[in-house]
Amino acid sequence: MAEAFATEIAKSLLGKLGSFAVQEFRLAWGLEDDLARLEDRLKAINVVLSDAEKQQSKNERIRLWLHMLREVLYDAEDVLDEIECETLRRQVVKTTGSTSRKVRRFFSSSNKIAFRLRMGHKIKSIIARLAEISSLKSEFNLSEQTIDCSHVLHEETEMNRSFESFSSLIGRDKDKECLINLLAEPFKVGDAHPLVLPIVGMGGLGKTSLAKSVCDAENVKSHFELKMEVCVSDDFSLKQVIQKMIKSATGERCADLDVGELQKKLEEILNGRKYLLLLDDVWNEDAQKWLLLKPLLSKGAFGSKIIVTTRSQRVAEIMGIFTAYNLSLLGQEDCLSLFYKCAFKEGQMELYPNLFGIGKQIVAKCKQVPLAVINLGTQLYGKTDEKEWESVRDSEKWEEEGDGILPALKISYERLPTHLKRCFLYCSVFPKDYPFLDHLLVQFWMAHGLIHQSSNPNEKLEDVGLRYVRELISRCFFQDYVDLNYGASFKMHDLMHDLASSLAQNEFSIIGSQNHRFSKTTRHLSVLDSNSFFHQTLPKISNEFHHVRSIVFADSIVGPTCKTDFEKCLSEFKHLRSLELLDDSEFEVFPERIGAFKHLRYLSFDGNSEMKRLPKSVFKLQNLQALVVGDGLEELPKDVRYMISLRFLVLITKQKRLPEGGIGCLECLQNLFIVRCENLENLCEDMQCLKSLRKLVIEDCDSLISLPRSIKCLTTLEEFSIIDCEKLDLMTIEKKKKKRRKVNHFPFIVIFEGLPATIALPKQLLQESSESLQTFIIEKCPNIEEMPECISNLKKLQNLEIIDCPRLSKRCQEGTGEDWPNIAHIPKIKVDDDVSDEETSH
Repeated sequence: MAEAFATEIAKSLLGKLGSFAVQEFRLAWGLEDDLARLEDRLKAINVVLSDAEKQQSKNERIRLWLHMLREVLYDAEDVLDEIECETLRRQVVKTTGSTSRKVRRFFSSSNKIAFRLRMGHKIKSIIARLAEISSLKSEFNLSEQTIDCSHVLHEETEMNRSFESFSSLIGRDKDKECLINLLAEPFKVGDAHPLVLPIVGMGGLGKTSLAKSVCDAENVKSHFELKMEVCVSDDFSLKQVIQKMIKSATGERCADLDVGELQKKLEEILNGRKYLLLLDDVWNEDAQKWLLLKPLLSKGAFGSKIIVTTRSQRVAEIMGIFTAYNLSLLGQEDCLSLFYKCAFKEGQMELYPNLFGIGKQIVAKCKQVPLAVINLGTQLYGKTDEKEWESVRDSEKWEEEGDGILPALKISYERLPTHLKRCFLYCSVFPKDYPFLDHLLVQFWMAHGLIHQSSNPNEKLEDVGLRYVRELISRCFFQDYVDLNYGASFKMHDLMHDLASSLAQNEFSIIGSQNHRFSKTTRHLSVLDSNSFFHQTLPKISNEFHHVRSIVFADSIVGPTCKTDFEKCLSEFKHLRSLELLDDSEFEVFPERIGAFKHLRYLSFDGNSEMKRLPKSVFKLQNLQALVVGDGLEELPKDVRYMISLRFLVLITKQKRLPEGGIGCLECLQNLFIVRCENLENLCEDMQCLKSLRKLVIEDCDSLISLPRSIKCLTTLEEFSIIDCEKLDLMTIEKKKKKRRKVNHFPFIVIFEGLPATIALPKQLLQESSESLQTFIIEKCPNIEEMPECISNLKKLQNLEIIDCPRLSKRCQEGTGEDWPNIAHIPKIKVDDDVSDEETSH
């Protein structure tokens, strides 16, 4: 990375040395002296790190010194992680009591004396390396400074201030009107088919925003039967472009189809239909690749049209039929309007005329690029101190080469708190246009120790991580924010991704069809082309993977050769913290070797519909915190209960056979998402041990007839959502009484999305959940007629949302609805698109 982040890593190490696991290890294994010396050596170096990191940009020797130190600190983290792993392993033996011979053999297999000697040797080696590096610090005249270990974020982010809040279409009305007119022109005999309209311009001008706005215009959509959007990005792969087109048109992933099958399927989709296709961010200048795709696109009806956004005139010449539409720089006055909209709170701009002149100078340096204007404006939002504005105006970054956009983005990055910088850079391991989900990204950050415990003992790491996400969104490091009720999705602008990749280049490597670069300092690996990785990169550097901490496979692992190579290379990843397979692969059962990844904290097979079973060895992953499994899963390993650190679980499954005891034994589990499960009753048959569960989402479980009775044991539940469970017999309890009783006779009622009526849950659930439940969402339940009176007993309820429920919405209107008295105590109420914020005196 451009920055070593040695201070952050050293703080993390000192925290680990004080952790319960290491303290217990000191006493039990006789390494008190070695670990104490390591702690003293770290503290001695830590006091000068703040000054060193301030000077590194101007002193190359200090920068290199910090990078040398970082490598040693990473090795120290690996050693302390091994200690924590061993402690967890032995904790399982103590707490599980008698168990199978196989499990006891695994947990008791470590030779205690040999392990102590090995750890002692590693610790002594690290102390010696730290001493050598520490001896060099005197050459730099670094001053000692007290280190503040707290990580305080700015005031709570306004979530409505995301990238989309600041219309980059300011000043683009004429451009939009012109493009709409071109698309709306009727097809004439002799016109090219399909017509291709390229929009060309430098990065950050708003080409994508403009193109999407044009495609979404009603007077454009009405001319086409089918609309598709595809982000092509750097690597133009015919197979991937077709897959993305099919997914945009139908929602199907089709990862298991070969190119020929994909072409046939796309032809069927386009056949005779008049379509509008947006090919966004195209870089391919190889005319042959375009000529392979073009015949497929001609299968649509005459009048079909394609919009292409690109930074390259050459791309426009290869693909375009129309003369390229060259998007110009944004007018200076429009830039000023955009900047002030981003920088000032509504209605407060006129209160600070002293800042106008400085703002005008900042905007001039942005060289009329909207993305630069937006990012710097949001950095200054709510700041009224002239010195803050002057520091942006006078930044040395403006002296670097660039068109205004990269210097501006670098200034925005420099103004981030250190812990947010690391979180942002780690996002570069994911491919461009990757749709992030907030809860999953937080778990990924947690796996790498990027989220720091709050000073508030009631705030969980997940809560802190979501605040990190909100802060980055508010500063426009993420865009395309979509609220999913029980989460959120967003993306990174491709220029933001470029910035993160350039700053993180020493630690992050991307393997694509045109790039096989891998550095000895690489710790995070993104594989965009599996064939290139296994057949070109892997043979050259297979013995250099032991430092890698995360790997993301963005491409399918298909074919016997790739599968075999994948299984072989797994043995090289000695210190892997996160492993993610984003695309479908041909694994019915993941390799058993996964059980050797004792450092692994985050494991995701999302989208792998072929995987029917997890390997039995998964129970060995005592450090695993987050597990996401894909669409084809049919069973869980019997020994999943030994995964004692698991706190986040997503099951997208067709579960038929289930382990005894289900998942109810996972005491640390805090977030549980269950999708398309056929046997939910057995899966959750015993929830009484889920003592930490805060969020439960059950979605698309068609065979669900009734909720598990043990659900009453979820005494810590804060959010509860059930979505699209069509077979749930909601009147079971009433039928037993031989007549329908009024719903308010039941002490607790939960209403779920996609269901025709209500379900009554046991009285105990109200008694327990009334002390914890905070979010209650009712969506797409048109037959619900009234709100149960008992909702007034949920005193902790902070958020009630009623969406697409016409009758219920009418009864819950503020002041006039019949059910309003029962819900008036809830601070935030959303009824369809109308949000009512009630200030309560309770």
